[in-house]
This record gives sequence, C-alpha cells and structure tokens, in this order.
Amino acid sequence: MPGLDFTQTLHSNSHFQDNYPFACISVPGLLQIAEECGLEPWQAQIQALENMICPQNYIRNYSTISLEMQLSLARSRVLLVGAGGLGGYVLELLARSGTGQIQVADGDVFEESNLNRQLLSDMHNLGKSKVDAALARVAGINPLVGLTSCSRYLTPEDLPDILPGVDLVIDCLGGVQFRQDLLQAAQTHERTLVTGFVAGNTGLACTVYPGDNSPAAFWQAEPDDGAEITLGNVAATVGIIAAMQTREAINILSGQSSCLRNRVFFAEMGACSFQFLEL
Repeated sequence: MPGLDFTQTLHSNSHFQDNYPFACISVPGLLQIAEECGLEPWQAQIQALENMICPQNYIRNYSTISLEMQLSLARSRVLLVGAGGLGGYVLELLARSGTGQIQVADGDVFEESNLNRQLLSDMHNLGKSKVDAALARVAGINPLVGLTSCSRYLTPEDLPDILPGVDLVIDCLGGVQFRQDLLQAAQTHERTLVTGFVAGNTGLACTVYPGDNSPAAFWQAEPDDGAEITLGNVAATVGIIAAMQTREAINILSGQSSCLRNRVFFAEMGACSFQFLEL
C-alpha cells in the first residue's frame, strides 16, 4: 500500500533534534518521498504532522504554533482574493506559516506604481501577471503549500463554485469594488471572511463570521474615488494590516479564538496609533 510505504519511509528519514519533543524531516527529503509515493506535497506534510514528524521549516514556529495547530494549518484551505499590496504580504506570511492549500485570485498585472508597497512586484515582472508571481514566490518559499491560481478578476457568479471548497476567505482587494459581493457570498455560504483596507497612513482589519456585523460602512465610496485612491498607499501601513489579517487567519484556521470578531483594528501610522472599534 502506498500509504504504508510512505509512512515507513517517512519515519526512516526523520530524526530527533535537541529541544523539540517530535521528530523532524527536511523539506527536500519530504518532497522526494512524496514524489516517490505519488502524493502531493501538501498531502505529504499533513501525513508527516499526523505522524508527529515536523517539516524542518516549521520548527521555529513551535511552541507559539504547536504541532497540533500546525497540523490544523496544514489541513486548511484558504481563498485569497487579491495578490497586490495586502495580498502579497498575506500570501507570504501564510506560506511561511504552513497553510496547506491556498487559492489566489487576481486579474491584474504589475506596474511601476506597485513597486512602493507590493511584495510580489519587482523590476523584472512589470507587465506580468500577479498570480504568476505568486506561484513562483510560494514555490521558492514553501513548496509544501498547495497553491492554485485564477489569473482573472472573480465575479459574483464564480463564488458559489469556489466558497464551499474553502475554510476561510481573505479579502485583500484594492478599492471598494467587489467587496460587498464577496462579503455577501461568504455570508450566504457560511464562510468566515477576514478583510483589510488601506488608505494612506490609515488601515483597518476585521473578521466577519456568518451572521455577524460587518465593517461595510468603511467601504462606502465611488469606485474611482475611494480613500485608497485619493490618499495613496504606503508600504508600512500595508504591512501592518496584512500582518493583522494573517494573524487572524492563523488563529481561526488553527482552532484558536478570533481577536477581531465584531470589532475593527484601526491603525493610524502617521502617529503610530492603534485602536479597536466595536461593531
């Protein structure tokens, strides 16, 4: 049986390290075993963690993220909508943390104005697809993540087919278009949504569970005249909000309590001021 062969090979290629109460295996070693046994890398990391064997790239997560929590992350499925400013950082942090499967959707290409804040952009990929850059970035950071992509903008008609297959939706959209459609679809399909928004020195993050209040009032603007456009975007604010979104996602996916349910994390980076607003 392939599963038995995989488990036996897994144990014979793992080792114990000082200060860790579990065995470890190198990422290249796990990838090789997965290929030999006909498993996808994300499936292989689940089976490794189920056998109390931690991929080497996660050992510094412990004990902030326990092995049990790491397994929950490995089993998780996320829809990430947007691969620009917020989305690039969120994708990076989710991949490094060990999220199992991520579907990223964005129909945009990189332009020079993205270089001030978008992690996935550089001088070599201007004019190229953001999701293609996302695939390359994750492959180089953590090939154990199962990343799939949609290189077009999602529509409301797409969501009924996508949302039932994910555990969490992360809204990293730019501007105000499509946010309300995404929120409504998440509510309809009983999926929790973690949203973020940035404009100039200000940004917010919030988690919306099915049936909860939402921060939609913050999104009210004409599509071409939102605060994000009039105030611009800077890297420090983008990074802070993306980090909050990722921390929330990790909490939820690993079975911990949400910190941003029914309240908004609000950052004013010009004064380094942070507060929570109750919804």
